[in-house]
Amino acid sequence: MNSLRLAALFVVLLPVAASAQGNLQFVKPEVAPPAEPLRLPVRTAPAEQAYIYSRATGLLAERRVDLGDIVQAGDVLAVIAAPEIQRAAERAAAAVAQATARAELAEANVRRTRALGEKAVLSNAEAEIGEANAKTAAADLLAAQADAKRLTELVAFQQIRAPFDALVVNRQFDRGDFIPGDSTTNGRWLFHLARVNELRGLLDVAPATALALRPGQAAVVEFTELPGKKFPAKVARAAGLIDAASGTMRVELTLPNPERQIPAGLNGVALITPAGANARLLRVPVNAIVVRDGRQHVAIVREGKVAFVPVRTGRNTGARIEVIEGLAADASIIVNPNGLLQEGQPVPAAPSP
Repeated sequence: MNSLRLAALFVVLLPVAASAQGNLQFVKPEVAPPAEPLRLPVRTAPAEQAYIYSRATGLLAERRVDLGDIVQAGDVLAVIAAPEIQRAAERAAAAVAQATARAELAEANVRRTRALGEKAVLSNAEAEIGEANAKTAAADLLAAQADAKRLTELVAFQQIRAPFDALVVNRQFDRGDFIPGDSTTNGRWLFHLARVNELRGLLDVAPATALALRPGQAAVVEFTELPGKKFPAKVARAAGLIDAASGTMRVELTLPNPERQIPAGLNGVALITPAGANARLLRVPVNAIVVRDGRQHVAIVREGKVAFVPVRTGRNTGARIEVIEGLAADASIIVNPNGLLQEGQPVPAAPSP
C-alpha cells in the first residue's frame, strides 16, 4: 500500500521537477560599455561677493571706480567728505594731551605727598587723597585715548576700500550725494563687488546623482552663448541636505575663469563622469535578476547545480542592467528563472555559453 502511495507521489512531482528544469536559457555576462557623463544644468555665481556700505556720514567727495572696473584688495573706491569728524578727531587728540598732562601732574603730587608724609609734614589722609586723584587722572587718560581711537577709526572710514580683488558689478551713488553712515538700516550700499576670476557652478541635483558625485571629480562646463568652448571644472562641495520643497541637493563646482570670459549668472551644462565609471563592470539581462529575501540575486549554474548569488546592481538601460559586484565574468547565468528553481537543484543539461 505504501509503495503505491510513493509511486503516485512520484508521478505528481515528476512534471513539477521537469517544468522547473525544462526550457532553461543560459547566458554569459557581457562587459558594460563606459558610462555616459551626467549632463546637469548649472548656473555660475561669483566665488565671493560683497555689498560695501559706509560707516561714515557725509558727502561723496570722490568716486574712484565705476561699473566694470577691476580693483585690488585695499584699493580706495570712494572718499567721503566729513570735516566735522576730522575736527572731532583733532579735539580728541587735544583731550588726550590734556589728560596726559593732568595724569603726570597727579603722579608728581603723589610723589611729593609721599615724601612729605614720611617726614610727618602731611597726614595720611592727604596722601590718600593725592593717590586717588592720580588714579582718577589715569582713568581719564584711558577714556580720552579710547575716544581718540574711535574718532581716528571714523576718519579712516571716510575712505571706502575694497576687501578683496574683485570686479565692480554695481554702484548706487554719484559724487556729491549724501552718504548716511551705517546705511545697512536703509539698505543703501555704495558698491557691489564680485570676484569672478573664479566662479562657483551651482547644481541642484537629484539625491541619487548627488550621492554619486565626490569632491575633486573632474567636470566640463559648456555654454550655448560660448559655442565650441569647454571649460574645465571640479566638484567642490555638496550641501549634504536634500531640500524638502524641491527634493534636490545643492552641489557646487569650482570653475576657473582667469580671463573673465564667463559672466556670473550664466546658465550652462556640466558634464560629469560618475565615480567608478572607468571600472570594468558587467551587465546581464534585466530578467536575470530575481529578488530573494529583499535582496537582488542572479541564478547561476555552479558545479552542475543551481546557485543564487547576491549582487549589487547599477545602471538599468532597459534590456540590460549593470552588476557592480557579486558576479564572476565566466558565470553561466540562468535567464528568467522561474519560481520553482531551488538552491542546489541539479541542472542535467550542460549550459550553452
